[in-house]
Amino acid sequence: MAELHIKSHTFKTDGEWETIDTLWYSPFFYWQRNGLRVTPPVPLRIVVFGKVVDESDEGWINQGGASAMLLQRIQARGQKGQTIRVEVGDEITEANRPTG
Repeated sequence: MAELHIKSHTFKTDGEWETIDTLWYSPFFYWQRNGLRVTPPVPLRIVVFGKVVDESDEGWINQGGASAMLLQRIQARGQKGQTIRVEVGDEITEANRPTG
């Protein structure tokens, strides 16, 4: 089980993508994946070198993998002044996937 990391983010702009977390892994840990969940759910995406490599409208996304050796920026989009809770922990799989 991965260590749970919790923080909050308050959106500074309305409807613009904002970086809520960054991730870099050593080449020795390229296989490691963690799940990032936000409450309340908002759109999420992972950007590497300006290119979107994954996105989700479900309020959760798995980060890590080979592209994390380059530096991943995890971004969210919400309403100005809205605060979200950001939890990073174990990889999200079909068995532990958030519902609702």
